[in-house]
Formats: sequence, structure tokens, C-alpha cells
Amino acid sequence: MPLFRGHRRREWRLDSTFARSVKAVLFDIKPEEGYPPRLAQSGDLNAALSSLLLLKFGTVIEPSAALMAVEVEHGVDSWFELMKRYQQYPKEDPTPVLKGTNFLDWSQSSDVALYFANEDRDGPGALFICDATATGKTLQRLPVVEILRKIREQLMRGVSNGAPLMFSPPRQIVNPRAKNQQAIYFAQMELRVDLRELWQLVENTPGRETVLVKLVLPEGTEDEVGTYLLSKGVDRSFIYPDAPPQ
Repeated sequence: MPLFRGHRRREWRLDSTFARSVKAVLFDIKPEEGYPPRLAQSGDLNAALSSLLLLKFGTVIEPSAALMAVEVEHGVDSWFELMKRYQQYPKEDPTPVLKGTNFLDWSQSSDVALYFANEDRDGPGALFICDATATGKTLQRLPVVEILRKIREQLMRGVSNGAPLMFSPPRQIVNPRAKNQQAIYFAQMELRVDLRELWQLVENTPGRETVLVKLVLPEGTEDEVGTYLLSKGVDRSFIYPDAPPQ
């Protein structure tokens, strides 16, 4: 099951918006940089990052009463829908500082990922290809609220939150952006390192397959890629079908 993700800057890491926001606000670390080894290996940092995530999702923010009612009536995951909403409409995130969620958007369409890799690009970009079957049993049947509870339990025990988890519930509220983008979401559980670093650990385990491939889009190919995407009908109006025209 190949999944795709595009970055308009080749050096950007596979970090969630929330992870990037914490690094920038608290440590003045750029998107292309990871934590220094002393911090990355710190249990205190793990505890702090998990606490901030749980503070935002559970104390500061929770699903609305209307969304909870939809969960009861139709069996959707209200917490997943909340996370998905902020992924697709980041300006709706009410928190002023630590923005975003610990989800990363991936697509089942290479053309959609290529659009994001090429959007506003003015240099080398990157297209990531993930073999979702090689990540192990990461597709979650548990609702997001149960995962948040597990994070709290692991926080109390002082242990890492582990490998990224994939979310694609069978019942979802129809969202035109997520539908056109063929979106699948990986939750970044261990916020001290990005998905690529964790998947490299999986790949280095004897008998395991390659999880991730990174393709670089060379500088100067922006127009060529744009022309290709237009020929496939993948433009801004397709990616953001509910956005006002520019």
C-alpha cells in the first residue's frame, strides 16, 4: 500500500505541525533541524512534549457537543474528525502558539503529493513514498481518544510513545479536501524524532522491508512539474475544492 507526501523544501523533516511548532517556539529550532542528541535522548523532553500534546488535546481543545452527537448517531470518531479538520483547515486552530496536531497528511495519490511538493516551490523539493505494509501493524482500530489515554499512561510510566500510527477510519464525515486529496493520516507518537528516523530503525531490523523512499525534485523543474499536474487535472481548485478562487 504506497502512500505519498510532498514537501516543497527537500530539507524539511517528516515532523507534524505540532512537533515543528514546539521546536520553533520553545527551542528556536528550524523545520529542517532535529533536536540535539542530548535533548533527543532526554526522558524529560519526552514527558514535556507528551504533556503539551495532552494539554492541547483534552484540556484546551475537545470535540464540540455537535461533533460528539454525530459520533453517537453515526459512529464516527469525533477526536479523529477534530484532528482531520485542523489538518485540512489549519486557520481554524484556536490555539495562538502551539499550532496544529501530531498528524501528518499522506495521500494515496502520487499526483496529489506531487502538487504539495511543487506548490510555491522555488528550489529542490521532495516526494516521499511510504510502503504502509512495511510499517507493521500500525493501522488503528482504536479511536483517537483511546490513543490519547495511552499517551497519558505511557507518560506516567516514563516510556516512549513508540512508532507512528496510521488512521483511516471506515466511517468519516465527508470532507471535500480530504476526499480529493485521498488523505490518510499518520500520528507522530514519538515527538522527539521524525517519522523518517523511526522508520529507519524499522528498516534496520533484520528481515524487515524498506519503509520509506525520498525522491528529490531538482531545482528548475517547477514549471515542468506544474505542466504535468495541469495535464492530470490536479490544480488548486482540485486540491482545495471549497476554497474561494484567487
